Parts: sequence; C-alpha cells; structure tokens
Amino acid sequence: MLLADGCALLREGVAALLAVHSGFDVIGSTGDGRDCVRMALRDAPDVMLFDCSLRGLNGIEAARRIAEQNTHTRLLCLSMHEEPHWVRATFDAGAHGYVLKRCAFTELLEAIETVLSSRYYVARDVAHALVEGCRTRSRPEIVDDAGLSTREREITQLFAEGYSTQAIAERLHISAKTVATHREHIMAKLGIHGMAQLTRYALREGLTTLDSGS
Repeated sequence: MLLADGCALLREGVAALLAVHSGFDVIGSTGDGRDCVRMALRDAPDVMLFDCSLRGLNGIEAARRIAEQNTHTRLLCLSMHEEPHWVRATFDAGAHGYVLKRCAFTELLEAIETVLSSRYYVARDVAHALVEGCRTRSRPEIVDDAGLSTREREITQLFAEGYSTQAIAERLHISAKTVATHREHIMAKLGIHGMAQLTRYALREGLTTLDSGS
C-alpha cells in the first residue's frame, strides 16, 4: 500500500493502525503529488490511499496520471471534503473509492477491502454527491473547463502555493522562460491579472487548498 497525504502525522498513524490491525504492508509514504505518481508507477502497489490536497501536484491530478498508466493499483481517496464537486472530480479522475477522514478505522478497512475486491466504495455521507452528479452537472467541476492543459494546471497550483518561477522551472525540469510563457498563457486564458487572482482561481477550482504541509 502507498500512502499519500500532506500530513505526516496522519500517514504515520494510518500506517501504524494498518500494520497492527490488518496486516497491510505500507511500501511508501509521501506528501508530494509528483512523488506519489512516481512511486505508484514504479512500485504498482495494490492500493494507494491518497488525499486531494498534496503539495506540488494535487491528489486528483496525481490520481488521474496514475489511472492512465497503471490499471493495477486501486485508488482510494481519504478526504476531508464532502462537497459534490470534490467527490465527482475524484471519481472522474479514476478513483475507486472515497472515504472521509472523520470515519472510524473500521470503515477505512471496509473501504480498502471493497476496492481490493474490484468494487467501488463511497462513504455513506457523500453518496448523495454522486446522485446529485447524475441529475445535474451545472456546478463547475474541480477539473477546470477554461482550456488549461495538464501542465498549465500544474504550474497554476505551484504558483498558488508560493513557488517562484525559478523554483517551478527546477521542479519541473524546464526553463524559467518556459514557465513564464506558461504563466502568460494561463492568465490570458483565464482573463486574470496578477498572482492574487491566480491564487484565488486555484483555490476556487480545487487545484490547491494551501493546507498541504509535510
């Protein structure tokens, strides 16, 4: 199992509970979205337990990249968010289950066992979100519909989290000039000016919550 959550204490606590009460082996742990993708594709764990809020690359984007390249790993989201657009976007990205962080450990085990049996798991408290999603798609999704590419969404998140142009260039292994060009294109597509507006956009669209610590 791979654990991906911005809170190190939560990762350690879940790993300890799993080891004692269920026998699941945790083969990796990270709070970084890009590391999460790299580890999942390299190690192909049976299950990845992830949060929507990861630094560098949010959990929904990470799940999407993993689902596109690794059909073996079952993706189970452990989230504090129960709003319909979060739940729908997570499943649209390829997740197999969604459980809330306030759940009891017994429910988390049930969710893990369910997704491992090639079924889907939806926490009872958020099941209404999927029903609402079937009836109407009028509310904007977390996955933006402004024409931003995957790379542009990633760069938007990094700028919103306070990374400089040079830091983003080093992180993504591209030139600072390329990052600056992406920023210009992003702002032109969104019709915004300045980092404050870009940050508000990223928060509104769920690209970051600015609460993903290490």
